[in-house]
Amino acid sequence: MEMPNFNDILYERPSLEQFRDCALRVRLKIMTAHTEGVVAAALAEFQKELSHFETHSALCRIKHDTDTSDPFYLDELSYFEMADAVVSDLSSGVYSALLSSDIADVLKAEFGSMIFLKAQNRKDTVSTEIINDLAEEASLQNEYDQILSDSLIHFRGQDYSYSMMDPFLESTDREYRKEAHEAVSHFYSENSSRFDNIFDQLVKLRSSISTKLSYPSFVELGYKRMERYDYTPEMVLQFRQNILKYIVPITTEIRRLQQNRLGVSELKYYDLPVIFANGNPKPCISVDQFHGAASRMFQTIFEKDPSFYDVLYQHGFTDLKARKAKSTGGYCATLVDYGIPFIFTNANGMSDDVTTLIHEAGHAYAAIRSVDSSAFIECISPTLETCEIHSTAMEYLSYPYLENFFAEDADACRQLHMTQSLLFLPYGCMVDEFQHLVYSNPEMSCENRHQIWRELEEKYQPFLDYDHMNFYEKGGAWQKKGHIYTDPFYYIDYCLAQVVSLELWDMSRENPKKALRVYDQLCMEGGNATFLELLAKAGLESPFSTDIIKRVAYRACDFLNL
Repeated sequence: MEMPNFNDILYERPSLEQFRDCALRVRLKIMTAHTEGVVAAALAEFQKELSHFETHSALCRIKHDTDTSDPFYLDELSYFEMADAVVSDLSSGVYSALLSSDIADVLKAEFGSMIFLKAQNRKDTVSTEIINDLAEEASLQNEYDQILSDSLIHFRGQDYSYSMMDPFLESTDREYRKEAHEAVSHFYSENSSRFDNIFDQLVKLRSSISTKLSYPSFVELGYKRMERYDYTPEMVLQFRQNILKYIVPITTEIRRLQQNRLGVSELKYYDLPVIFANGNPKPCISVDQFHGAASRMFQTIFEKDPSFYDVLYQHGFTDLKARKAKSTGGYCATLVDYGIPFIFTNANGMSDDVTTLIHEAGHAYAAIRSVDSSAFIECISPTLETCEIHSTAMEYLSYPYLENFFAEDADACRQLHMTQSLLFLPYGCMVDEFQHLVYSNPEMSCENRHQIWRELEEKYQPFLDYDHMNFYEKGGAWQKKGHIYTDPFYYIDYCLAQVVSLELWDMSRENPKKALRVYDQLCMEGGNATFLELLAKAGLESPFSTDIIKRVAYRACDFLNL
């Protein structure tokens, strides 16, 4: 297939009727098949229909997020709220037929075990009874996202989108950044009751879905949704305890040294983003020049010209710059029909912009490398904690090449990135524990949720000083984390990936070519095995090992001269 330009790909609303006809036809063929060839042909037909649906679902999301003021794509998102639920249910029916096939053992030998694991998981998490609930859940998630996308924060006489506030939050002028942080907190304080209401509805809805599917709580269903095939809540609990024991003391020391560097008597919440006295390093190039720097970097890392990134950029599959009427955050979405990823970020000239670009490019590289790894769309990409290794490890593998973006400040950027990585681990665990507590007690009041968050902050981030800012003092900061609303139990995946990525970084210091080979191997495997199986295949250790957490903590401290 010739590489298309993104703007030449026309969106069309996929027909649910056509998808339903295909799914029912394929299901019947599988139920009556006596040979693997008949099943393979039927599944190929279904995969083609599923690929078309997922491609245009992703295209709709990208089109909306690049221009949130376009009412057409906002309406189309509403269509997918129900359509996604219906497609999940119909897909569950197809794969249930695969599970109950008279020749299931023969098919498992032919297709591999992962598609059967995923088929059982789909059967366990989706049913016709909850289709309307799933649509309502998607609607509430979109409502939260839309509030942020539509937000305008008033600061010093001008209105800014949420993403455009980032440079002000890292200002070296303490009063200036304090005022900027207050403007952001004022936005959340004004909308806090709306956010509380949305989340309360989500918690109760997800808990109701769990009851309908015969789960004790949404914790169990949430783990099923996240496809955690080879680890449990108890293993995650132990992981969080290891972070508390071995990482939290390091972050407390980082903040003490930061306070000394900044020369302040007390480190306040609005000081936290500024790690260095003269300000965090900023790219020496404009956002418009990021493409050239990324091009040179990826050409060098992978020894290919043009690089995968060059091809994506040249054909319009990147949108990097922050602006009004653009959705917040960053992500990489793949148009399955074409096997092409799209990189979406909100850059505005900060060091984190470079990290986000490299992170999403890691997702894109993995998507391209794994595109032929399986005949099944569901198995091309691994479960999400492995996906986050693809992206996070790329951040570390880029360390030797950051001069492309930062020139003489590249070393400071490396120090900043490692510091932020260590600071992130307790925060990510705190988000995870918050969700476990909330979904284990779904009738908890909104006030109690805020109280629990504040108690967790004292546990995981004991250095926090909110300077009497009421919204934060009352435990409102969790409302800023979109994953809590839209992707329950996802956030710990970033922490697991961080530990594995630190292992790859440590390997790269001694043997960069080996580290790149291991990374590439992990990307090529796609989703043909479970999380821990993929790590073992690549020769990487489990992040649940206490020894690996202790080792990477020691190596990171050595790197930072702590």
